[in-house]
Amino acid sequence: SEGARCHYCGFQTRGGGVCGNCNSTDFYSIGYGTQRVEDELKKILPKATIARLDRDVATDRKAFHAILAAMKKREVDVLLGTQMVAKGHHFPGVTLVGVVLADTGLGLPDFRAGERTFQLLSQVTGRAGRGEKPGRVVIQTFRPDHYSVSLAKKHAYEDFFQQEMELRRTFGFPPHGRMVNFLISGKKEEKVRQAAQRLSQAAAAILDRFGEKE
Repeated sequence: SEGARCHYCGFQTRGGGVCGNCNSTDFYSIGYGTQRVEDELKKILPKATIARLDRDVATDRKAFHAILAAMKKREVDVLLGTQMVAKGHHFPGVTLVGVVLADTGLGLPDFRAGERTFQLLSQVTGRAGRGEKPGRVVIQTFRPDHYSVSLAKKHAYEDFFQQEMELRRTFGFPPHGRMVNFLISGKKEEKVRQAAQRLSQAAAAILDRFGEKE
């Protein structure tokens, strides 16, 4: 089967293999990406003209601009895409916006995950109702009570800011502290692990020597 590559850290793995939890080798592809959503939309709306705008399409600049032009001419009934759809595009004819798996970004190991989720939802919900007709937004999420989702739904920026800043203050995240990110990569796992350990030891020694200053 096909392999998989993480767009955040670059980690790659071949498909299939053995499950790390139950040791089963019975794998089959499900997928929750734009292609999967496109397939489902075609079943639900067989007569609709559907265009997909994601990273794969964006690499072809000509195709990318062709889709945007068709959308502005209202030759497309449904525009399906990733985060890039929410940023910097003006579609006055859009009256319905749907967000699938709105909480996906909340699971990323990043202290800015909540902020980015709030920002993205605020941007994408702003795509609907920009023309003469009012718009409607439907958000699908497994975590409707998370403050990033619930406050974005109400466009409550100040409330989000206060809650996010309190969380960052508690754990010393920026702007209440400074962070440095090191990315170590290599072909041999053991050497990468050893390099990471040496870096960790060096950082700990620096902290012991100079201490943490406000």
